[in-house]
Amino acid sequence: MSFDPEIVTGVCGYMNANQAENNVFMVQWLGGPRDATSATMVGFDETGVDFSVRVGDDETMVRLPWTHQISTRDEVREQLFSLLDRALTVSEP
Repeated sequence: MSFDPEIVTGVCGYMNANQAENNVFMVQWLGGPRDATSATMVGFDETGVDFSVRVGDDETMVRLPWTHQISTRDEVREQLFSLLDRALTVSEP
């Protein structure tokens, strides 16, 4: 199952324009490089979200899995909140 391209473009556009710091934070604390300086959401599907991540002059892809398979736009939003919540939890001392 794949999401309509307009949905993917809309969600990625919003996250990259309005949640850029949260993108980096989620990547840094949920399996991506801790020294990431940027994380641009480039797509998602029913099992996870993909980020293009910059560390210095290098760029790499990082995929963060959802907690369960999803199929609606509302579930994308819920899963993004869940990722941020998990990142906040593991980042606390």
